[in-house]
Amino acid sequence: MKDFTLYTVPQSRGGMVLWMLEECGADYDTVVLSYDSVKSPDYLAVNPMGKVPALKHRGQVLTESAAIVTYLAEQFPEKNLIPAAGSEERGQYYRWLLFAVHLEYAGVDKMRGLESDENIRRAIGYGDLNTAVNTLRQHLDGREYMVGNHFTALDLYYTGLLDWTVNHTGALPADPVFTSYINRHAQRPAAVRAAEWNG
Repeated sequence: MKDFTLYTVPQSRGGMVLWMLEECGADYDTVVLSYDSVKSPDYLAVNPMGKVPALKHRGQVLTESAAIVTYLAEQFPEKNLIPAAGSEERGQYYRWLLFAVHLEYAGVDKMRGLESDENIRRAIGYGDLNTAVNTLRQHLDGREYMVGNHFTALDLYYTGLLDWTVNHTGALPADPVFTSYINRHAQRPAAVRAAEWNG
């Protein structure tokens, strides 16, 4: 029996977790689902949300891609995929990890054609899409990595998120800062292996 079991659908957010498992050199099994089967009683017993990915480890189930990749980084400290606990970089890791959630929903709102008035912009976490995009662009401009001076799980997560929002949905602009960042990290051997599986 493998240490980890990944439940995923090809060409979904599960691709990021697959990449992370490869980066970690984890011993894992993959349960391949379809978008129809994620609503089956068997899978709803794993994740009542009926969403992928989900990861089983030591009898517990983890969901939410950002949480899973961070958890895996902590399970494999020798891979150096998360800054040291208590460090300034660890704080910045969490900051930008949660910012990614805002960025995703800003992009989804754009895809849905939602426009926010000033009251909504004050209430919603990301404020407005242009400010969120410019904040990330300014942070990444001239940087190779999201935090620190080497690749972390945060770079993996942002590469997947930006690839989806820039290259697949067009929700975010194909800014050279973003496309250069995506292309640089998507060439990692573990990313290539995951992409070959993910289709």
